[in-house]
Amino acid sequence: MATAYTQKQKYPRPPEPADGVHYPDADGRLPVETMYQFIPQAYMQQALSTWFANDPTVLVAGNMFIYYAPGDSSAVVAPDLYVIPHVGNARRKSYFLWLEEQVPTFIVEIASDGTYRNDLGFKRRLYESWGVLEYWLYDPTEERHLEPFLQGYRLARGSYTAIDVRRDAASEQLRGASAVLHLELHCDRQRFRFFDPAQGRYLLDLAESGQERLAAERARDREQAGRLAAEQALDQEQAGRLAAEQARNQERAARLELERLLRERGIDPPTITP
Repeated sequence: MATAYTQKQKYPRPPEPADGVHYPDADGRLPVETMYQFIPQAYMQQALSTWFANDPTVLVAGNMFIYYAPGDSSAVVAPDLYVIPHVGNARRKSYFLWLEEQVPTFIVEIASDGTYRNDLGFKRRLYESWGVLEYWLYDPTEERHLEPFLQGYRLARGSYTAIDVRRDAASEQLRGASAVLHLELHCDRQRFRFFDPAQGRYLLDLAESGQERLAAERARDREQAGRLAAEQALDQEQAGRLAAEQARNQERAARLELERLLRERGIDPPTITP
């Protein structure tokens, strides 16, 4: 995900409207999202934010307002998860389509009792009119509003066509491939995951990321401990060699001194094989 640009150089600050119209960054209502929607949405945003962490040109957001008609504060949607390239990942309160001039390339809506009809109807037509390259819908609810519970649409000649979603015989997961993200979407009604086919692994959630970091830290600690033990062994070996050499030098010095004393007394020193 490397890029030649930096956020500071190319994206100093997201633009905001100067037309005098108030564009709220919240609708003033209490959230009605349940754990069925919150858990997969939190995973999607965290996983893709990590996926694009080294590319500051990409914005990954969720449940943040997108205003799409200048001067009209009612023309607004807040997709559950979306990805917008080439705008920078600086923090925003809202996104203004006509100012940044980049539409999302990837959107996911997570079905709920109150939203699934809108997701299938108005939002699908809206995102299609914007030119959003891929639009995905996921239904984790027990009410089973969407069948199949994972659906994807890809823009082709200005219209959405269905993306092939297959069922894995072994796991019963539904699986579809995103050409935009170069990832696969794997899910059942209990869990949604992004899968990286190039690496053959899933994008981790927060708990798994923490466990992986902890395992990596422990592995580094073991490696460092191994290096220290090897260095200590080398030091001990070197100290042993030095001690042996000193002992030989002392023995030689003692022998030479004995020979000197014997010669002083007129005695031939015995021949000693070293």
